[in-house]
Amino acid sequence: MRNPYEVLGVPQGAGMEQVNAAYRELLRRYQDGGNQRLVDEINEAYDAIVMGGSSSAGYSAGGHASNADYSDIRAKINSGRLDDAQILLDGIPEYGRDAQWYYLKGTVQQKRGWLEEAAKNFAAASNLDPQNNTYKMAYNKVSNARSGGYRTERHSEGKSGCSGCDMCTGLLCADCCCECFGGDLISCC
Repeated sequence: MRNPYEVLGVPQGAGMEQVNAAYRELLRRYQDGGNQRLVDEINEAYDAIVMGGSSSAGYSAGGHASNADYSDIRAKINSGRLDDAQILLDGIPEYGRDAQWYYLKGTVQQKRGWLEEAAKNFAAASNLDPQNNTYKMAYNKVSNARSGGYRTERHSEGKSGCSGCDMCTGLLCADCCCECFGGDLISCC
């Protein structure tokens, strides 16, 4: 890949504001034009700059830095710019995705309320780095939220069904509904 700064048309070492503006403008210009190869090159150049910092040294032929730096993605997530974080995460090829990538992807999905997808990514992060307690805690938190909170089912020695309190409460609710419509299920007086 040629120099990512040249692809985006910005000077070497340009600030992130200038890089972001150039990236968005190029995508706006070429995304609907049908030239997918050019769009891919623009995406790779942007990812290379974002993931590699301010220098273009150290880029592989694929255009990605060997050591991923997720600080920009974390900053976007923390500032609520989930779409930008999503674009950056999706721009990292599958062979470059590590446990931290899956954790950040899960974080974006969790913030959007996509708990099933978040759980899958947190589980992948935990599997890739089983010693990391942050990944485990994130997985447990989203799993509990998916199952309706921290509630546990109450089973007493294999018995199932309703308790006396559940039946009584149900009858009182039914009585209230009947009285609203002019009837009376439980006539006390």
